Amino acid sequence: MRGNRGRFGLRRLALAATATMVAASVSGCQLVDDGENLVNGKELYVEKCGACHALKRAGTTGVSGPDLDQAFATARAEGFGQSTYEGVVYGQIQQPNLDTQLDPETGKELALMPPDLVTGDDARDVAAYVAMAAARGGEDAGQLADVGATKAEGTAQAKGGKLDIPADPDGSLAFVFASAKAPAGEVTFTSPNESSVPHNIAVEGNGVDELGEVVQNGGVSEIKAKLKPGTYAFYCSVQGHREGGMEGTLEVK
Repeated sequence: MRGNRGRFGLRRLALAATATMVAASVSGCQLVDDGENLVNGKELYVEKCGACHALKRAGTTGVSGPDLDQAFATARAEGFGQSTYEGVVYGQIQQPNLDTQLDPETGKELALMPPDLVTGDDARDVAAYVAMAAARGGEDAGQLADVGATKAEGTAQAKGGKLDIPADPDGSLAFVFASAKAPAGEVTFTSPNESSVPHNIAVEGNGVDELGEVVQNGGVSEIKAKLKPGTYAFYCSVQGHREGGMEGTLEVK
């Protein structure tokens, strides 16, 4: 769900949405009473939307779109029903605002939310999950606790002058590894990306500033750099991804 805080107008729409809509109650950890699958909704939200939106229960940290917890906090505090939030989110998925807008703080043109990001029952599932989770606090339980954004873990080790740092295959704003180590000298960095969310590999520090090609759907981003001993950062340079946490530390000895 790409966009920006002004683009979607989620906060405005949530507050303005009619409170007379009948609230849908959650029955169990997977389905709501209209049949939406919350587990599927959470999985798709992470894959398709989390790179741009923060939502605490899903573990997503995107910054280029509205923070969904903040967007719905006032409306939830004022007692708007869950179906109100669901209708707002579903409407934005169906008809995203495609007008170019600028970030009010930087003046830069912001990314658009693409149409048909999710469709049909999948769109309803995503809307139902966001409606259930936004601005609620706490943590998901049951089957919902088993899915969500992936966090980078462990350390990638260079072998034979090559260092492989894959992007998370499920679309989270994360590499598979949280850190990396390599010997001094020329190193080839590769970053396979199986997800539909575009990512690349970039490295900076100690006079190095290299950006790999942005890839998705099985592409591989690659760069070569001559490294001296020291500390570097590897990251994704796609707008908002590094700011959302997609970076790690590289130690070269």
